[in-house]
Amino acid sequence: MKKIFEIPVYNEEVREIVRAGRSHNTLEDSWADMHLIEIRAHTAGEAMEICRRKHPEKMGFVLGDAAESVA
Repeated sequence: MKKIFEIPVYNEEVREIVRAGRSHNTLEDSWADMHLIEIRAHTAGEAMEICRRKHPEKMGFVLGDAAESVA
């Protein structure tokens, strides 16, 4: 049975650009801040893989550890 995992994600490129007083070309400024992404998966590892595909590190996304949602 799948569980819901929360993964904190922000974008380092956006964070640096916003600090410099500019905006990113394609991503909203809000990505400079932490977002809690909810992923349905069987395991924390599977949730991380799904999140990495949607928010790739090569595009500047930084992912924290997956935690099972208590809600």
